[in-house]
Amino acid sequence: MTASAHDILDRIASAQAIPVLRSADPETALEDARILSQGGLRVIEVTFSIPDVEQVIKELCSWQGLTIGAGTVLHPAQATAALEAGADFLVSPIYDRWLIDEGRQGGFLAVPGCATATEIFKARQDGAELIKVFPIARLGGSRFIKDLLAPMPDLRLMATGGVKASEVTDLISAGCSAVGIGSILADAGLGSNPAARVKAFVSAMLQAPGQS
Repeated sequence: MTASAHDILDRIASAQAIPVLRSADPETALEDARILSQGGLRVIEVTFSIPDVEQVIKELCSWQGLTIGAGTVLHPAQATAALEAGADFLVSPIYDRWLIDEGRQGGFLAVPGCATATEIFKARQDGAELIKVFPIARLGGSRFIKDLLAPMPDLRLMATGGVKASEVTDLISAGCSAVGIGSILADAGLGSNPAARVKAFVSAMLQAPGQS
């Protein structure tokens, strides 16, 4: 990690769609990341469900032009391991203040996971600059995002959890700064193989209203 938390947040907001990898093994994770990055998706989250994920993070951080996040961070030891491997940002499915505090002290972007308006407000109060809304598919999708932002328009939210490729632009239009999506490589509706699916997804994102 060399960039500041502010710079990483800008990269995430610019990318908008953040692929989330839960590959079965390190080799598959690296191949999946290669397909995603060659297709134009340069901000990638890899989760701690991947065996030896620290080695995956270390390898991906040596690839030029990528911004790598570590996901499913539940314990301080995982945070330390991910940062030592070079992760640019950390994402958790839960809210626990230690992650935000460590991010502030260490100068890295920490993204806690929240599911209620109260949790989200508390996370923002405690210093979270970007908040993961999880699991968004169970919470109401883009309608839930609109309901949250109506009284709290200054929030920066990343919706994740059960998002379909076709739902990303709706979530962005609803006000999300970014959307985490784990289904791009496997979505048969996008194409006949993973590379074609990434190409179709990126093309659709570029053609979405508000994109250049």
